[in-house]
Amino acid sequence: MVVLLIIASGRFRIDLAASGGLLILGMAGIAPADIVFSGFGNPALATIIAVFLVSRGIIDSGLMRGLGQALARRFLGLRSQVLSLAATGALLSAFMNNVGAVGLLLPTAVRMAGRFGYRSGSFGLPLAVASLLGGTLTLIGSAPNIIVASYMFSSTGQSFKMFDFTPHGLAMIGTALLLWYICKSCGLDPGASGGDVDRKTEAAAQDLPEKEVTHDHDEEFIPFAPLASGKRRLTFVVILAAVLFVSLELAHPALAFGGAAFLLILSGVMRLPEAYESVDLTIVFFLGAMLGIGEILEYTGSLELLSEFLAHSAAGLSPFWLVLLLVFVSSALSNAINNAAAAVFMAPLAAGLAAANNLETGAALMAVAAGSNMTLLIPTHQAVLMVMSRAPFAVPSFLKAGLVLTFCCGLAAAAAIFFIWQ
Repeated sequence: MVVLLIIASGRFRIDLAASGGLLILGMAGIAPADIVFSGFGNPALATIIAVFLVSRGIIDSGLMRGLGQALARRFLGLRSQVLSLAATGALLSAFMNNVGAVGLLLPTAVRMAGRFGYRSGSFGLPLAVASLLGGTLTLIGSAPNIIVASYMFSSTGQSFKMFDFTPHGLAMIGTALLLWYICKSCGLDPGASGGDVDRKTEAAAQDLPEKEVTHDHDEEFIPFAPLASGKRRLTFVVILAAVLFVSLELAHPALAFGGAAFLLILSGVMRLPEAYESVDLTIVFFLGAMLGIGEILEYTGSLELLSEFLAHSAAGLSPFWLVLLLVFVSSALSNAINNAAAAVFMAPLAAGLAAANNLETGAALMAVAAGSNMTLLIPTHQAVLMVMSRAPFAVPSFLKAGLVLTFCCGLAAAAAIFFIWQ
C-alpha cells in the first residue's frame, strides 16, 4: 500500500518507487528471492518489450509514412478529418505501442488543424483518447490486456485469443467517437481551450464549406505507399505473420512478436542502437517490480484480505453490476497509479470475486482489462503527455471530458463483456 501511495503522489519516479518497494520486501524476508524477482521472468514483460521493438520497426521502415496526408486529401470536412484521424490512431494503437501511434500521427494532427485555422488541441484531444482506447482492441494493444491474458492462462490453463478483446474495445471507442460527434454538433469542443489560434479565425473555420478546404501547396507531398519499398514490404509481412500466429494460437505473443522484432533487426529494418532506445526501461523496471509485488501479495495471502473487502462490498450484486464495479474500480486505480499496476493488482482479486459470485473468470478479467485501459481522468499517460506537448489542450477540459467518457465507455464495456462472456 505504501508503494501505491508513493506512486500516486507523483513525487518519485514510478520505476524507483516500485523497485525500491520490491527490494525492501525481499530484504525483510517476506518472500523468497524466486518469488521477489519472478515478475522479471513473466512472459507479459517479454511481450511488452517485443511490442516496443516492433513499434520502432514500424516507424523506422516508414510503413505508415504519408498516411496523414492521405487522410487529409480523402476527408475534406473538419468532423470527418478529426474522426478519421482518431479512428486511425485507435487502429494503430491496437497493434503497436500507443505512444508510437501518437508519434506517427501527431505531426499530421497539427498540420490538419493549421489548414482549418483551428486550435491543434481540437485534433489532439480526440487523438489522445482514441490512442488510449485503441489498445483495448487486441491482446497486444496494451499492457493491461497482456497482463490479464497471462493471468488467465496461469490460473485456468486457457488463454485469451488475439481478438477476444475487440467487442468491448469497439463498444468503448464507438461510444467515445459518438460523444465527440454529439458535442461537436452542439458547438462544444473540449480540446479548443489550448493553443494560440485566434477565436475569430476558429469560428470562421467552423463554418468553412468542405469545397473551400485547401491544402498547403508548400508542404512536401508524401504518398502513402506502405508496400513501396523492400523494407516496408518486409515489415508488413513480418508483423502480419506475428499477428496471425498469435490469433491462431500457434505461438505465445512474447515468442511471436519477439521473433518479429528479431527478424526486423537481422534484416536491417532496425539498427541495434535505435532498437535498444525504443525499449522504455522505466516501464520495464516498473512493470517487472509490480508483477513481483503482485506475486508477493499472492504468496503471503494479502490479496485474500483485499478480496474479502471487495467481496463484502460486492455482496448481493448481480453478475452485470459486478462487471461494472470491476470496470470502474480498475479505472480509478489506473488513474491513481498506472494502468499496468492496476491490472496486476486487480486481476487476482477479480478472479476471486468471480468464483464467489457466479461470474465467469473471463468476464471478470475482461472487466479489469477494460477499466485499466481507461486512463481518462488524469493526463499522466505518456501518450496524452506527448499530445499535450505538440497539440495542447487545457487539463480541466481533459478532466471534464474524461469523467463523461469514463462513465459512458465503462457502461458500454460492461454491457459488451456481460453479454459475450457471461
